[in-house]
Parts: sequence; C-alpha cells; structure tokens
Amino acid sequence: MSYRNPKYIDTSVQGSFDKLQNTINANVATMAKNQKEQKEKDEAEQNRQILAGTNQSQATITKNANYNTVGNQVTTGKVGNYFSSYPARAAELATELSKTPRPDNYAELQAELNSLNKAPETMKAMLENASSFLNIKDMSDFDPNQNQGAILATQVLNNKAGYTEENGFSYDFRQGEGGSIEMVFSGKGYIPPTKNGKKNTDPNDLVSFKEPYVLNSAGMQQMQENDQDLLVSTPKMSSKVSSAIKETSVIDGAEFDDNGGFLGGGILNSSVLGDEEKSYIFTAPDGSKYSQMVRNVDREKVEVGLDLAIQEQIQSFINPDYGNDGQARSVWNMRIAKVADATVFNEETAALAFPELAEDKEALKAAWKKGSGAWNYSDQLSEEQIKVFKVMYKKTVVDDVMKKLNSQNYLSDRKVKGTEGSATITTQNNVITNPRTNAGFGGVGKNS
Repeated sequence: MSYRNPKYIDTSVQGSFDKLQNTINANVATMAKNQKEQKEKDEAEQNRQILAGTNQSQATITKNANYNTVGNQVTTGKVGNYFSSYPARAAELATELSKTPRPDNYAELQAELNSLNKAPETMKAMLENASSFLNIKDMSDFDPNQNQGAILATQVLNNKAGYTEENGFSYDFRQGEGGSIEMVFSGKGYIPPTKNGKKNTDPNDLVSFKEPYVLNSAGMQQMQENDQDLLVSTPKMSSKVSSAIKETSVIDGAEFDDNGGFLGGGILNSSVLGDEEKSYIFTAPDGSKYSQMVRNVDREKVEVGLDLAIQEQIQSFINPDYGNDGQARSVWNMRIAKVADATVFNEETAALAFPELAEDKEALKAAWKKGSGAWNYSDQLSEEQIKVFKVMYKKTVVDDVMKKLNSQNYLSDRKVKGTEGSATITTQNNVITNPRTNAGFGGVGKNS
C-alpha cells in the first residue's frame, strides 16, 4: 500500500502520508498476527472435533479454508482505497490556498487540508484502537449479553472462520464528522459456512448485523484515553478472593503467586475465631492419635475482617465516578448469577439488600426479581440491581474465604490449648470417643 503520488501532491502534504506509512503497515501486521492466533485457536477446536470421531468435521475444516482471507492484505487494501483520492485532493487544496488574493473560502479550504494532513495519524490511531478493542482472544468466558454488533465486529476484524468477505461479511472506512474516520461493519452469512460437506443454507444458522455497526475514530480515542472497554472481559472471582485475603489479616503470612493468586500457607488470625468448640482427632508425628477441641470460624467476624477490601472491590465496579459497571454486569451474568442463591429468592438474603421491605415479603420478592436475572449492557444499572449486587458479591467472596478458613489446612490453628485428650483412643459401639470428655469427635484432623 502506498499513498505516494509525487507528481500531484504538495511536498508537506506528502510528508505527512509517508511519515506514517510504516507505522500503519506495522499495525496491520499486528492485526494479522492476532488473526493468525485466532485461526490457530479455530483449528485447535476443529481438531478436537475430529478426535471426537466426527468425520463431518474434517470436511468442514477443508471447506472453511476456502472462506478464509489474508487479514493484512484485506486491511491494507481497504486503507489504500480510503486514501486513494487524498493526494490529488491535497494538491488541489494547496494550489487554491496559494492563490493571490486569497479565495473567499480560504478558512474552509485550510481546515480541509489540515484534516487531510491529520488523516494518516487518525487512521493509525484508529487501527491501533480497533485492534485493541476488538481483540478478544478467549470467547469461552465471554459474556454473550454484550453488544451484538461489537461481538460480530470482533469476529470479522479478527478473520474468524466464516466471518469473511467470501461468506458475506465486510468492513470498510468512511469519513466521519470533524475530521474523524469511521469503520463500518456489515453483512450476513451462514455460520458455519458448510454442513455435511456442502454449503450451509440452514436459516437457523444465518448470522447478520441487524444494521451497520460503526466505530468512530474520535469516539474510540476518547474511550482509550479514559481507559474504557468496548467489550469487557469477565474478572476471575478467584483473583478477587485472593486480593481480599492479601489486603486483610484473616490469614497472617499467607503465600501468593506472582499474579497475586492465593497459594495457602500462613496462620489463621485468631480474631476470626468464635466461641464454639468441637472435638477433633489429630495424628501426632509418631502416628498416634489424640483428640483436641477446636474453635469455630465465626462468619460475622470474617465479614468484618474482609469488609473494607470487599467494599473497595464493589466500588471498583459500581462507583459512578470511577467504577467499571461493564465488568459489574459481566461478573453478575457470568459468575454470581450462575449460583442458585443469586437467582432463587431467599427472604433472609433479600432482606439484607432491601431492609426497608423486610416486613413485606411480596414487595421484597418483587424487588429481588428486578435486581437479579440477566443484566443487559444498554440500560443504566437500576437501584435494585446495585443493591442485589452489593449483597451477592459480598456473599460470594465471604463464602469462598470461609471454605478456605474451614479447610484442613488451618485446622491446627483453631486448636484450644489445654484440651488435648489421651493419645490412647478407645471405641464404644464403633464410635471413637474422647477419653477426656467421653464425647464423640467432630472430625479428623491432620498432623499437629
């Protein structure tokens, strides 16, 4: 691709095009690399189908190869077509602006020339932003409730099998307002393109842009500067739980990997232990058995210990000034709402979200229904959704932490000093009992 046309273009104008030629081509190459990675993922998935014994899959692979295009050539060609008329127009404008006296529309012509000069930089930034916004590498954990046009654009730009011009999908560039450039996606096609070795014509498999999906360079640049996402990923709740543990002292000296993932270790902080006691059997280093009372992990105390960290996480999702409510929707749809507690009405849990309705079960149930269910990405989050999110997000994190604290890994940290039973264990009616209290044991612990 080249914008060079020395015979007609003004030297200063030509320089603005030449200066960015390599960077645009380099960005196109990056997009092609992303498309190659996607192609490899598609092939791996198709290979899994083959290994599953479906002979049809091999035919599909072979046929689908005919529907693939080379991404960098496609993009390069489209960018070249968009700029094809720019050199000549720039030369015309330069000629008009050099006339004496100045033409009446001098300011208008100068503005147009400035826009032409900035166009390569605008295109470069647009390609970079589009490549970033629409490069979703893992669709398996992607919330399908997001903008359908954007999701389809991701498939088309990354040249996913079937989402090509040969199969009816396309994108192009056009001028937008204020010197901006627009990237327009459109088309429809059958996905997969082939079935049973033949071209697919099943109307149930027809996928289409309901209307052209438009990305504006100025809009994307503003999103990039504000660190916003067009399509949001789904945060792993395990990382959120690990972060909550790391930022608090429920476990002193806990170990974490390089990514902040909780690995275990450390000592259970006694501040989260309750007053209830239960007897457990432990195995001493010499292999003998002994009993000892252990304290329970108090959920209310754990909630207090984790509260600040959890509230900070909640605000990072729903705070109107800096929260990423797109990820709040994704976390709800893909993580929290998949747990029965979030979708099945529970009066006690609902009352935590709507204490003002605690005495009116029907009103409480109605409010919970409004806040739960699948969340879309087009409407503002409602008051009910935010209240339900706060309660269920906290419950999700605390539930996970409680499982960790109640695990065998921290059982020894819950021992009550001075309650050790005899190392000689007797049985009565096949029930192991504590010689110290003659009470049945609550469980079996690891080595002390």
